[in-house]
Order: sequence, then structure tokens, then C-alpha cells
Amino acid sequence: MAAPALDRAPAAPRRRRPARRLPAALLWGGAIIAAVVILIALAPAIAPYPYDEMNILARLQPPSAAHWFGTDEFGRDVLSRVLIGGRLSLIMGFGATALCLALGVPLGLLAGYRRGRVDEAIMRVMDVIMSFPPILLGLLVLAVGTPSFWKAVLAVGLVYVPSMVRLTRSVTLNLVSEEFIVAAHARGEGAAYILFSEILPNAWPPIAVEASLKVTFAILLGASLSFLGMGAQPPSSDWGLMISGARPLVNSAPWVALAPGLAMCLTVIGINLLGDGLREALDPRMVRAHRQ
Repeated sequence: MAAPALDRAPAAPRRRRPARRLPAALLWGGAIIAAVVILIALAPAIAPYPYDEMNILARLQPPSAAHWFGTDEFGRDVLSRVLIGGRLSLIMGFGATALCLALGVPLGLLAGYRRGRVDEAIMRVMDVIMSFPPILLGLLVLAVGTPSFWKAVLAVGLVYVPSMVRLTRSVTLNLVSEEFIVAAHARGEGAAYILFSEILPNAWPPIAVEASLKVTFAILLGASLSFLGMGAQPPSSDWGLMISGARPLVNSAPWVALAPGLAMCLTVIGINLLGDGLREALDPRMVRAHRQ
């Protein structure tokens, strides 16, 4: 006679971990910035008119089917100038941020890792630079020689180096006492390896978030310098220079200033949303909160 089958409790179904959703701010910000970058990259092909083509007979025309954003005081198509001028504004934002990262991150890593006199020397220099208002410091750098767009990129990049140094130093100070850094010292690893292969990969999330915000600040500061005549020079144009040239026309032809202003606002909003989304996606505390 066969033995009776043993009663077995049914196995509990495995709980599948819910798929992690990307933050809405990251998706919206990425979509806005992608659209802006694509439009500006394709500007030479999609701009309805040459950005510097003058037509006095068509000056100060309001938005219409022929000129979607109207024309300026020289009869130039405002939409074409917004698209072409956006290239210089984005180059200003991303170029100045790249310079800020190239200088600020290594100095911050070195100050936080070496500490002592090296840290003191680097941070006192950064304190002196930070004592100047950003717009004043940018004007001081540009005052040497003839103003140009690339000097403006250099000036804006240098303005934001101290804040990047301070952030990187703070993150480095929190990491140097971790066990994996102690283990790297025990293996006899050199300082360069520890800084760029151990500390930097673990420090990049807050640095990436800060860099996304620096792009916004750089675009706005670059536009301010162009507004004051110290950035892009005619006949080239960026959004700040377009707004500066439209000052006398605010009452009679507001669309000349409104179009570049809206383009700048949309870009800044997109970058801010992207920065908030990156912080939400990379901050471990916020990730745990969403999982709960």
C-alpha cells in the first residue's frame, strides 16, 4: 500500500520588486532640453531666413505667417535669430560649466584629500574669489583686453569654480574615512588612483546635480554680460544680446524682446527640472523613500 502523500503548504508567491520609475521632473526636463538642443542644432536648416539678412521695408512687423516671431528694427526675422543665437547661449552654458568642472573638481578632490596646508591654501584663494559678486567678477575678467564671446565663456567658468571646489571638497572629506579608502591605502595605492578611481566615482552624483544647475547659472550670467555689451558681439547674437538690443522697442515692438526671453526661460526651466530629477534619482534617501 502506497504511503499517503504528505501535506505540503503551497509555496508563497515571490514578490516582484516594483520597477523603479524615473522621476517626472527628470523626464520633463530631459524632454524640454532635448527639444531645445535639437531645434538649435538644426537651426541652419530650419531657420526660415538668414539670421543677419536685413530688410528695412519689413522692419518691426508683428508676428505673422511670414515671420512667426515678427521682425526687429532692421527687418531681420526674430525666429531665425532666436534659433541661431541659441547656439551661443548653449555654448556659454555648457562650455562654462565644463571649464568649471575641469578646474573645480580636481582642486576640490585635492583639498579634501590632502587637507592641512594644501587645503588651507586652496580654500583661502576660493574664499577671495567668492567675495566678489559673480557679475562684477565676470566684468573684471572681461575688462582685460577686447570683449569677446570666448572670453565671456572663460569669465563665467571661472566665476563658478569656487562653489564647485567647495562642494567637491565637502564630499571628499566625507569619503576619505570610508573603509574602501582605508583598504586602498593598505594596498599601497597612489594618491592619483585613490582620487580618480575610488573617490571620484562615488562623488559624482552630487557633482552631476550641481553641474546641471551651473549650466542654468552660466546661461543667465552669460546673457547678463551680453546685455551689458561684454559677451557676444554683433553681428553674431545670443539671447542676452537680442534682449539688450530690444530695450528701446519694449513699448512699440515687444515681440523682439519677448521671443529670446521666452526661449531663455524655457531652457532654464528645462535645466532646473533636469537638475531636480537628477537629485531625486541619485540621492539614496529619496530613492528609499520612493521604494517605501
